[in-house]
Amino acid sequence: MVSKQFLSITNRLLLSFTVCEPTGILLPRLFCRFTNLTSLDLTSYNGDLNRLLCQIYFPLKLTSLNLSNQHTIPADGLRAFSKKTTTLTSLTCSIVESINSYDLFLIAECFPLLQELDLSNPLSCDGCYSSFFHGVETLSLSLFKLLKVNLSSHEYINDQSLFHLFRNCKLLEEANVSNCNRITKTGIGKMSVQHSNSLEDFVVRPRLKSLNFCQSLWLRDESIIMFATIFPNLHMLDLRYCYNISKEGIYQVLKRCKKIRDLNLTSSRANLHGMNFEVPKLEVLNLSDTNVDDETLHLTSKNCRGLSRVLLNDCHNITEKGVKHVVENCTQLREISLRGCDNVHTNIVATMVFSRPSLRKIIAPPSHRLSSKVKKHALRQGCVIRKYV
Repeated sequence: MVSKQFLSITNRLLLSFTVCEPTGILLPRLFCRFTNLTSLDLTSYNGDLNRLLCQIYFPLKLTSLNLSNQHTIPADGLRAFSKKTTTLTSLTCSIVESINSYDLFLIAECFPLLQELDLSNPLSCDGCYSSFFHGVETLSLSLFKLLKVNLSSHEYINDQSLFHLFRNCKLLEEANVSNCNRITKTGIGKMSVQHSNSLEDFVVRPRLKSLNFCQSLWLRDESIIMFATIFPNLHMLDLRYCYNISKEGIYQVLKRCKKIRDLNLTSSRANLHGMNFEVPKLEVLNLSDTNVDDETLHLTSKNCRGLSRVLLNDCHNITEKGVKHVVENCTQLREISLRGCDNVHTNIVATMVFSRPSLRKIIAPPSHRLSSKVKKHALRQGCVIRKYV
């Protein structure tokens, strides 16, 4: 019912394609229609992925392929796919039920031009760890253009694996190795006594901007300080649930990494009281579920006046006094969260709304009730106020 000329125009405009259900012989023909596709999402596809990828006979200019939420990585299909599509720069295979070391070798062989690789959160890693170590080393040597890598919850990842990634991937800007509990269980920096594979052998890597160590239970001060020394231009550092990092470790990181913009210390057990650090470019600070108090907030807000987002969920040692310091000193503040802060007086919301016009989102403390006057004023300045029980 639509002219062929119109379809010929609109087909060229489609850049992203998502396939959910098997469509038999018709699917390969669709790829012939949409010749300018750059992104293919097969995360919800419940058919035979190997067969589908092998059936793509038309050369595509895809740069992004997402194969997440599958039982396994479709090895045969990827090999066939790589022979026809040589432009891929981003591959995502997250939340795969089972991943093995052969998958790492396959990716290294088929897609040497990858800039982004996400293999995060597999349900299981099948095979001996030594084979996986070799697989990570092969990846790091083959993917010379790699900018971002996500290997979170890969249970075999250890100090030596990190060494290969950080030494060989010289363009690496972002690394996510959260929930990898073998890191530092042998002690980063101590391996140099017996081997040359130590992070101490590194030169400074200024390109790496983002590190995620969430739930790295074995991470210690000496390790995180070494990372801060090697990667002085970090913009984002995630230390959520890293229970063995102390105040001194955090202080040394902030002393070395003056360009940090996003710091997550959720559930940190370090006593931050009296810690005097100045990070002028810090924009996002998450101190949720920590022992932070009013004095610490006062000191922090004076030294980090550029903060635009502050999360203080479940911080039971703070009161409205500490919150006022943040609102007064952080002139660019746009979001603050006080969920679960049961010692913060509910009147603080009105104070924030009227005194800091830059605010756009407030998560109110428990038992907060908004007056009509505060609601109208918040609405006028575009500020959303929410309350969570």
